[in-house]
Amino acid sequence: FRRPPVLQTPRRDSEALVGMHTQCCTAAADGHLPAAHLNMGRSWWRFVAVAPLKQLVLVGFIVLMAADLGQTSLEPVPRPGAASRSGEGVGASNSERKNVLYLIVDDLRPQMTSYNQTFMKTPNLQRLAERSLVFERAYCQVAVCVASRNSFLTGRRPDVTKVWSGMAKSFRDTGPDWVSLPEHFKTNGFTTLGGGKTYHPGSPPNFDEPKSWSQDVPYFPFKASKCPNRTRSKEAGGRASKDEPAGQVTASDTWCPLDETDYPHSYHYDNQLANHTASLLRLVQKESKPFFIAAGFRRPHVPWMMPRQFWDMYADETDVPAPMHVRRPLNSPDIAFHNQGVFNLSDGAKYTPMPTPFPVDVQQAARRAYFASVSWTDYNIGLVLDELDRLGLSDNTMIVVHGDHGFQLGEHDSWHKQTNWELATRVPLMVSVPWLPKSMGKRTYALVELVDMYRTVADLVDAARPAPGPDINGTSLAYLFAYPETAPATFAKLVGKPADAAFSQYLRCVNNVTAQWADNWCSSKDVDLLMGYSMRSAQWRYTAWMKWQRETSGSHREQVDWSEPPAHVELYDHSGEPWQENDFNLYENENVASAHDDVVTAMQAQLKQFFEGK
Repeated sequence: FRRPPVLQTPRRDSEALVGMHTQCCTAAADGHLPAAHLNMGRSWWRFVAVAPLKQLVLVGFIVLMAADLGQTSLEPVPRPGAASRSGEGVGASNSERKNVLYLIVDDLRPQMTSYNQTFMKTPNLQRLAERSLVFERAYCQVAVCVASRNSFLTGRRPDVTKVWSGMAKSFRDTGPDWVSLPEHFKTNGFTTLGGGKTYHPGSPPNFDEPKSWSQDVPYFPFKASKCPNRTRSKEAGGRASKDEPAGQVTASDTWCPLDETDYPHSYHYDNQLANHTASLLRLVQKESKPFFIAAGFRRPHVPWMMPRQFWDMYADETDVPAPMHVRRPLNSPDIAFHNQGVFNLSDGAKYTPMPTPFPVDVQQAARRAYFASVSWTDYNIGLVLDELDRLGLSDNTMIVVHGDHGFQLGEHDSWHKQTNWELATRVPLMVSVPWLPKSMGKRTYALVELVDMYRTVADLVDAARPAPGPDINGTSLAYLFAYPETAPATFAKLVGKPADAAFSQYLRCVNNVTAQWADNWCSSKDVDLLMGYSMRSAQWRYTAWMKWQRETSGSHREQVDWSEPPAHVELYDHSGEPWQENDFNLYENENVASAHDDVVTAMQAQLKQFFEGK
């Protein structure tokens, strides 16, 4: 356009745009817009301030057309990492604080329809996935309950918390004054309430009450349960077995569908927890303060006890596929394996994977029990989601659902967790952030970790006053909620991750030299230890079993001598399309370390660089 003559007084038609320009410049000053957008805004304002009405109408039409054709280029661009420094960026504004509903599910692997397990019955998790960002490659830091929860609820890795399997009591032993995730929200003005198995019972004591939780309502304590003896005698036709199974199988490693006439829904702890969490939502709905409510569901942890209606959902054997590969990964070292099995309540028989896999019918019965337990938990989560919707809290409440670690159901002849393999370390992770609609119903294949959740949740809800300190490990994933289609490698570079990978570890104690898989639990008295450090990249999983040194002074200074070669190595090829990883039979069937010396050397160096000194 030809520059118009300067008017003494701008026309009133343009005065309405002053507020828009002010907002644009303010956003740029705060870091929401790049400098180019700011300069463009100033140039256009000089034109708008003097333009006649007809030209303003024409310009407005052009701008609207441009916005329609290329809308994303006109939207604010959050700076990666900005939120973790200042609480700004992609989080909510100070004028409208948001809430958090944080749901943790014990022993849950990606066994649901939202992860392409089409035979599963999980309608409530499916509807949550449709309004969430679904993480296809999320991993825990250690595949056992107590250590994993100490890690992601403090935002610190196991080598920092000093909580491994059977070693330390809780992170409070190492860092008495550390601020946990719920405590961070509490100190920032949120009402924090909880129940169930959020922290592992006793680690820390009393579920970290009152440090982590507001005292408006006492914490709803977790209660473990076993299959009732009455059911045992019913299933056995009166032949009840009172003998406790021995070895690496306990009386809890079993299953028992319960008839609703004798054991109503309210008999089960998870249903009690769901109703309690719904009551907490009703309580905080009446208050003006934002809230952080956490609930830890027990199932599908053993014993697989659920109302019979959920067991009957999988009555057809075709709904209970058996694992394809029921042998240990070829060439895998003994120390990588864990020999925990199951107990058949109906006849008192005990089954362990070694030396031979379970009979197929036992495998299918155990898998059916796990699937039914997942559907039972799906039902209880649905009760909480329904109440959130009914109370009108869904539009300003972030919902997080994830497992504490994965689970093995006979794949690679492994059951339960306690390995560094994919199925033990990979977890489902779904996060719904209604004020960031671009993320709803989307999937990302970025390699992420549960230790990332501390920074991520704080950033997305703008609870960073002050922001989590440098002692918090992990990386904020907030950027992905604004740009969910960002390529994984690009995201890793944008946020400054040391590697485009996820890291896990597991501690083993060699109590049986000739059969290291037979008895490798650890206790505080063990001295012959191996730490398996595992790195999952886009193509590979590499695990190095390192000799682990412990000082006898009791000063919690366990460490690895990284100058020494590993005692054992594992390398598994994950080549293929990322979505194929939901075929749990496809990968980690052969240790190929001996055929890829260059990959082993490179990934060993990366492991050393990442873990040394942590």
